[in-house]
Amino acid sequence: MWEVLSFKQFVEKNARIPRKKGQPAGSKKHSDLYTDENPKGTIHGLKFATVKDAEASVKKIESSGKKHAHKIQAAIAMEQRARVMGKTAEAAVYRRYIEKMKKITKKKNEETKPDSKRLKKPEVQTADY
Repeated sequence: MWEVLSFKQFVEKNARIPRKKGQPAGSKKHSDLYTDENPKGTIHGLKFATVKDAEASVKKIESSGKKHAHKIQAAIAMEQRARVMGKTAEAAVYRRYIEKMKKITKKKNEETKPDSKRLKKPEVQTADY
């Protein structure tokens, strides 16, 4: 069922395939993990070097004009990057923003939540035989 591979075998089997000159950006024939092939949605200039940088980045995210979900995704990615680098104070700046956005999400969901009474199925009377 599952093939057990050593790390070396796994790396060899799933080796990175670089993009060749003239190859289209969205091609499935290459696997560039660190290349942003669709930079249209990218929020540029986000940092986590210092708390001040993180706060400026949160302001950039807020004023980016992107959708609510996109903003949360960017903040979560930056928080995770900061946390991995051991910058807990900087990660906390992003976490505060994420928690704030979660409250907004919850409020939006409550406003659009359908009336639960309408969703309940009417009870059907069954006759005893």
